[in-house]
Amino acid sequence: GTWRCGWCACKHSECSGKGPGPDGPKTLCSACSSRYKNGSTGPPEISESGKFVCEACQRQFDSIGALGGHKRFCDAGTWRCGWCACKHSECSGKGPGPDGPKTLCSACSS
Repeated sequence: GTWRCGWCACKHSECSGKGPGPDGPKTLCSACSSRYKNGSTGPPEISESGKFVCEACQRQFDSIGALGGHKRFCDAGTWRCGWCACKHSECSGKGPGPDGPKTLCSACSS
């Protein structure tokens, strides 16, 4: 049979490697293994549309790698622009302001 990740079911050809999981060595893809090593106890939530869902802010991602990259910077949906108070989901990005980097939405920081 063809190897598949024990959590996200990706094939070996779809991931960057294999890693240890709760069921032993080389049972998870490298992304799921990283989640496991960081304390996750199961696979990430997957939406009805097949996207990976961030547990903290509910944003959805096409790949588990994109979810992993997002989690490093996730603010759990609490970030607000220092001037107009918009949410991150309501703007096209974050920019610098008088209170530091990424304190304003891109519209206010331009």
